[in-house]
Amino acid sequence: MLLKTITSVLLFFAANSLAAQITMADKADWYPVGQVKSIGTLIAKLEYSIDGSDTTYFLLMKDFKKQQEVNYFSLKFKATGNACAQFYQLLKSFFDDNNRKNKDYMQTFTLGNAGVNLQHCTLIAKHGVRLTTREGYINLSEKDIDKLFGKR
Repeated sequence: MLLKTITSVLLFFAANSLAAQITMADKADWYPVGQVKSIGTLIAKLEYSIDGSDTTYFLLMKDFKKQQEVNYFSLKFKATGNACAQFYQLLKSFFDDNNRKNKDYMQTFTLGNAGVNLQHCTLIAKHGVRLTTREGYINLSEKDIDKLFGKR
């Protein structure tokens, strides 16, 4: 009887502490900026959330490491210092005439808490940018970048 009571109390506290560690995300709080799809599969999407005077961006990307598998990785960053516009400009800089021809052109920076590397890549019959983090990488065309940032 005592063992049964102790077990019940322990299970109660374990369940309550587990529930306290999980916070469900409210989808209504995230607003779309843009997305890229290919043959019905989501390649990338950029969303933002506003909390008081603070804006947070969330970039979800399909990991291109293993094309057959559908794995995603993400970047989360604040709008501090106009970070979203600066990120867009860094991506677009790979399509400027001078940088497009310079195969050594590369950008490495921190976005949110993640290290990001941008470099040239070749897509099917066109030029692209490879965005790499510790979590994975994705290849984006200029059109993809514009769609992602809501410019098309």
